Amino acid sequence: MLLPTFTSSHNNDRHACKIFYDKVTLMKWGIKTQIRNVEPKPYEKLIFPAISFEVEITHQKFQEAITNVDGWLESDDGKAIAGVVVDTVEKSKTDELGAKDSSFDSKFIDTVYKATLIAQLTRKAVEYIEKRRMENEKRDVYLTLNLNVRSIVSTARVSHMHEVDHKSIGLPPRAKVFSASGRRKEGKLLAYGSDSQFSTQYSNLWIISGEGSPVFLCTNVQTLRKEGIRINSVDWIHDYAPKLELGEYFIVEVPKGKATVKKAWEYVEEAEKCARNGNSKGVYASCREVGKVLNGTIQRKYRNNPIIKKWKRAIEKFNTLTSADLHEEDIIEQNPKGEIFIGRPETEHILIVSKALIKYAQELLQEKG
Repeated sequence: MLLPTFTSSHNNDRHACKIFYDKVTLMKWGIKTQIRNVEPKPYEKLIFPAISFEVEITHQKFQEAITNVDGWLESDDGKAIAGVVVDTVEKSKTDELGAKDSSFDSKFIDTVYKATLIAQLTRKAVEYIEKRRMENEKRDVYLTLNLNVRSIVSTARVSHMHEVDHKSIGLPPRAKVFSASGRRKEGKLLAYGSDSQFSTQYSNLWIISGEGSPVFLCTNVQTLRKEGIRINSVDWIHDYAPKLELGEYFIVEVPKGKATVKKAWEYVEEAEKCARNGNSKGVYASCREVGKVLNGTIQRKYRNNPIIKKWKRAIEKFNTLTSADLHEEDIIEQNPKGEIFIGRPETEHILIVSKALIKYAQELLQEKG
């Protein structure tokens, strides 16, 4: 990534100074900003649907000061669904910038910038996230956060100026100097000498230099990307959906128990795949196979047992329910006449009933008749 250029004020091209910084140079300076952690939460301070992201970004103390963060949010298939802006930044002392090449280099360590970012969602964005969630096998939400991290970077170096041993060069210990005010002062003799552990007892002898140029500071914009931000289905249903105006869900838990009728569960899994793809015909067809498998198993065990009477009442109602898509024309002619549409509400209903029927059949098969 290129940083803004520095150009001298001279109009003469021969004296113009244009400096560009590439990624290698940034790494050399210790600029390795990264997103360390992202925690999504439902956001309730807006009248519009929104999600907040508590973000931690690592950067090097004294080398870089982050000034602002914004960006955009993507769905799991790479579609941009919302802009992202900063809501709050963690309260902390003011960031400081320093110069390297001294005994203080050990203090240039990784630190963490913390901020809360907000993604305000339109109705279309919320519906798209929900659509993608329903296509996920576990009904989880996956999002990607793209952040433009703006910062000020120090490119300064400490110039190693040392007090001269005047005796070694046959000079007096002090030199007479004239200040800008015209007053005569006594000054010390200084000389440059490279020293990676440079330090000085004088409070104002930290002389700063650019590295190979007169540039001391530069602005930097990095785009960081965090993929696979997961919101599990339970959290989405209980915490996010009501606040995003998706309505409230209820969850029906149907334990699989012992896999007495494994084939029936395989048909349910096939029906769920069809539901994720919007194939209602496939859902109903797979659920009918569930009924056939269960009925055959129960009939073989309890054909001449009173338990079969309980089962017949359940399977007959189930067969009527799962045949609805086969008899749409007949249903249309029933009073009151009119078109009907079989969609997501019906497929969700039949899936719940199919799972409940399998559990019921498994319990019956454990009974001693």
